[in-house]
Amino acid sequence: MPLRITLILVISALVMTYSCSKKPERIGDNLQPDQNNIGLFYTDTISIEAYSVAEDSIRTDEAAKILFGSMKDPVFGTTVAGFFTQFRLSTNGHSFGSNPQLDSLVLQLAFSGYYGDTAATQTMRIYELEEQIHVDSGYFSNTMKPTGDIDLAAYEFTPMPNTPFPMLEDTLAPMIRVPLSSISASMGEKILAATETDLESTENFKAYFNGLFITAEAVANGGAISYFDIPSNLSRLTIYYSNDTDDSLRYEFYITASEARYNYFDHNNFQDASQDFTNQVIQGDTLAGRQTLYAQAMSGVKTKIRFPNINKMQHPSGSKMIINEAKLFMRASALAEGFDAPSQMALVINKNNESYEVLPDQLEGDAYFGGQYKSSIKGYQYRITRYVQDMILAGEEKENHGLYFLVYGASSKADRWVFNGITPQADTLKPLELQLIYSVVNE
Repeated sequence: MPLRITLILVISALVMTYSCSKKPERIGDNLQPDQNNIGLFYTDTISIEAYSVAEDSIRTDEAAKILFGSMKDPVFGTTVAGFFTQFRLSTNGHSFGSNPQLDSLVLQLAFSGYYGDTAATQTMRIYELEEQIHVDSGYFSNTMKPTGDIDLAAYEFTPMPNTPFPMLEDTLAPMIRVPLSSISASMGEKILAATETDLESTENFKAYFNGLFITAEAVANGGAISYFDIPSNLSRLTIYYSNDTDDSLRYEFYITASEARYNYFDHNNFQDASQDFTNQVIQGDTLAGRQTLYAQAMSGVKTKIRFPNINKMQHPSGSKMIINEAKLFMRASALAEGFDAPSQMALVINKNNESYEVLPDQLEGDAYFGGQYKSSIKGYQYRITRYVQDMILAGEEKENHGLYFLVYGASSKADRWVFNGITPQADTLKPLELQLIYSVVNE
C-alpha cells in the first residue's frame, strides 16, 4: 500500500479515536469548514545543518554528585575532573584541649557511581584552598581558585564504587579513605592550631580554613570518572589526635548542602582527541558534521542542529501547512565498548548562542517530548511539532539559531556519545533526520 495512503488511514483512525473521546459539547470545535480541502503529506528530506562544538563552561556548584578522576577516551581525548569544597564543624565550640598532637588526618568520600574503566589506577592530589568560596555564589566548570603548593595526598588507588568498604568490625557503603598527613602534617597542624574563636561556629571555621581542592592526575590510558556523594554522613574529614589528658581522640568535619562546592573540568583543549573529532570541534570544519557528530558531558561537547529553511517553508501551491507531527531522530551506528549511551539527552532552543530555551513541546512532558535512549533505534527521538509549526507560522521574521543537543545533567555526569550526521559514510547507517507529517489546507 503506498505510504501516503497508509498515513492517511492511520491519522484518520487517530482523529476518529480522539473525537470519540471528547466530551459531547466539545465535538466539532476544531473541524475545518470543508474537510475535502485538506491534503496529507509526509517528508523526511527537510534540509538540516549539524555540527559539533566545544562547550565553553557550565555551572557546577552545589551539585549532589561531585565528579572526580581522569579518563582517556579514544575519541574525545583526556578529561580530568576535580572539585573544590568547604567543610563544617560537627559541633560548635569544640576544643582540642591542652597541647594537641596530630596522629593523622583522613579524607573519606562515599561513592555513588562511575563512568568508564575502573580497572585503571587513579592518583588523587589534594591542595589547601587559599581563597574562600561561598555557597551563595555561582561557580563554573572552568573557575580555578588559588591553592597551596603542597600536595597533601599523592594517593594512588583503584576505584571500587560497587564494593562495600570494611571498617573495623563493620561493613560500610562503597567509599575511599585518603590519608592527608603521610606526606605533610601542615594542614593537620593548622587545624589543631585553630583558636577558640575559630571553632566557635562553622562560619568562623570556614573563614579560618577555606577548604580543599581535590583533583586527579591525568591517566595514560582508560580510566574512569567516579561520582562521589558529597552531602553524606560518610563524606567527611576526620582528624585523629591526642592531648595532655587523652591519647585517642577524633573530631569530624562534614560536607552538607550548606557548604560551597563545585566541579572543575579540564579537557586539555582536546589535544589528544581523534583526528576526525579535532577537525570538526577544534578546527571548525562544520562539513565534517555531515558524517559524524559528538556530545560529551562535563562541559565537553554539544551539537548544533539547525533547519535553515524551516521558517521559509510552504507548500508549492502556497496553501497553509499544518504540522501534524514532527519527529527528530539522532542515531548511532554502534556504541563503543565501555562507553554506554547517556540515559537521557537534552534538546533546547539556541538563543543567539548566548543561552538556552526550553522547546514548547517539552512542556507536554518527557513521555511525549522524548529524549530517553531507545535501544531499538540506537539513539534518541524527539517530538518537536509545536516548534516546527511556530517557526513556519512566524516566517522569516523569526530568528532561526537552531537547537542544541547535549547531555542531560551534564554537570553531574561523565557520559559521552558519538552519533551519525545527516549523510553518514555508509549507506546502511541511519542519518540524523527530521520526519514531518503535515496537512495542506486549500483555503
